[in-house]
Amino acid sequence: MLHPPPSTIPIHSTVDCYLRDSGGPTQERSTHQQRNEIEKFCTEHGLNLRHVFSDEALSGGSTANRESFTAMLAIYERNEDDRPAGLLLWNYARFARDLDDSIYYKSLLKTQGITVHSLTDHVPEGHHGRIVELFIDISNEEKRRQTSEDAKRGLRDLVLGHGCIPGVPPRGFMRVPVNVGTRRDGSERIAHRWEPDPEKIELVQEAFRMKSAGASLSEIHKKTKLYGSLSSYRTFFNNPIYLGILHYGGQVIEDYCKPMIDIQTWKNVQKILDKHSQAQKNKAHPRRKNSPYTLSGIVKCAACGSPLNGNTVTRSRKRNEAYRCSRSKRRAGCNQKRIGRKTLEDAVIKLFKESILLPDNIAAIHEITQQNLAKYEKERAKRRKKNGNKRMGISKKIANITHAIAETGHSSALLDTLTQLEAERAELLKEAQELKEPIRTLPDLSKEEIEAQSAYLLEQIQTRHPQRSTGYL
Repeated sequence: MLHPPPSTIPIHSTVDCYLRDSGGPTQERSTHQQRNEIEKFCTEHGLNLRHVFSDEALSGGSTANRESFTAMLAIYERNEDDRPAGLLLWNYARFARDLDDSIYYKSLLKTQGITVHSLTDHVPEGHHGRIVELFIDISNEEKRRQTSEDAKRGLRDLVLGHGCIPGVPPRGFMRVPVNVGTRRDGSERIAHRWEPDPEKIELVQEAFRMKSAGASLSEIHKKTKLYGSLSSYRTFFNNPIYLGILHYGGQVIEDYCKPMIDIQTWKNVQKILDKHSQAQKNKAHPRRKNSPYTLSGIVKCAACGSPLNGNTVTRSRKRNEAYRCSRSKRRAGCNQKRIGRKTLEDAVIKLFKESILLPDNIAAIHEITQQNLAKYEKERAKRRKKNGNKRMGISKKIANITHAIAETGHSSALLDTLTQLEAERAELLKEAQELKEPIRTLPDLSKEEIEAQSAYLLEQIQTRHPQRSTGYL
């Protein structure tokens, strides 16, 4: 049953509609079906359907990347005298499944004089209708959460029970079909495991050996041609699946497959990656260091959620400094205008002064930080215990191998195993030493000390200009 339009959308009114589906064969109503139903509805009730905004195969859990949705809001914002009387939806879930998004954007449209009407959700007119609408939005968010949990649970069972994983496997692996049961119609239910690809194992091993020896990515790429470009190697060398360990969806399977790489080569490569990563962190980019745009890349566009970057326009030798949406600059679906640098930065500074750097907020942040440090210390205690158990197990293996060598003589296999175990124990001893180092703790602060901190930070914001300060935000 389709519910008639409310009194705020009388006959002969001009209306728009918004359509969305999440994609997939089980989608309840495709955008094509939704449009047909809404067109029939408008004909039946004498409404003039004007614009049709549609996002296909996109989740309702967020408004990000929904270009038609973003364009619709931008049109209503700009054209104050040409707004429709109503926006028709198949149901409120098509509009947004996130509770905060749904409330915010429907309220925004209502302040613009646009009634958001669902054809299939019954919402009575008047004050009680607002309560009913709220419960519908809460229910939609809960359905989204439950669907997400069900999907995660099914995937977790598939991974843990059968080792099967969706998607494209890492380089050097191939998808192997596995029968994981039968469907209701009796047909086989096929999923896929990731198994080492015999044709690629030697190339993967060569890449790790070269990296362990200090070779550059260009040299490795020239020799192995594992990927089409150098940028594709970014996550290759730190994927533990090459040790036979699978990390997927919060699950860790230690013996998922036969390792391609020995533990010592892996650790050598990780040390090189860590050293390079630290060097990159310590290397200040000259553009960012000298840029007057303190908030560049930090603040986000209110319309589409993309980063705002500094944008300087020079006319008649005068600099016009502003922040501009990165998507709008690329003309990729956002029409948000530039925001003056001073206007935005002054607003952020005002927010810090009047809302954020208040004594109560600083006290709350201090308390949360203390709680996090306490939690981190508990995790360190667990790691210390786990480290000790591992060292004990390795020490027993070393003792057994040493005894075997003493009884029967040595062999290359025994000596290789002994060398590998001793290297692992050395790494564990190093980790144990690091875990013994005390972590920095925060002292308890009195009310007077917190107020003094608040006053000091506010003074720094008031007296330092962004271009002369080094990142006070």
